[in-house]
Amino acid sequence: MISGLKAKIGLQSAERKITLSETEMKDFAVCVQATVGNTVHTPISSVAIPTVFTIFRAGEFELIDDLGIQLKQVLHAEQEYKLLSPLLPGEELGYRTTLTGVMEKKSATANMAFLIFETDFFRISDSVRLAAAKSTMVYRELK
Repeated sequence: MISGLKAKIGLQSAERKITLSETEMKDFAVCVQATVGNTVHTPISSVAIPTVFTIFRAGEFELIDDLGIQLKQVLHAEQEYKLLSPLLPGEELGYRTTLTGVMEKKSATANMAFLIFETDFFRISDSVRLAAAKSTMVYRELK
C-alpha cells in the first residue's frame, strides 16, 4: 500500500466553511493559555491566535480515510502555521486540505510513509488568504 501513496499527491479534501464566534476564540485562547506579551495569562479574543487553526483538521482526517489508512497506524509528527491576515470573530472562513508530499522509508520490520498535508484558509467574503497550515503524519505499515 505504501508504494501507491505517492500517486495520491495532489488529492484534496472537500472545501469546508466555518465561523468562529468571539466566545470560541476566547475559549481556545484560554485552553492554550495564550498571553499578551510578557503579561500573566490574559485571554485574547479580538483576533484568533495562529494555533486556533489546529481545530480545523477535518480535511486531514478525510484524506487519511480516502487513502485507506487506519488512524491507529498514524502518528502526528509536526505542525506548522503561517498567519497571513487576522481572522476576526464572526468571519466566515473556508478551508481545503491537500496531500502535498509522501516520503517513504522501508526497514526490515515496517514500511513507513511521511505524509505532508497542507491546508489553506481563506475569508469567504473576499477570498483573502488568512493562513496556511502544514501537517506531517507518519503512517506505519507493518510487514
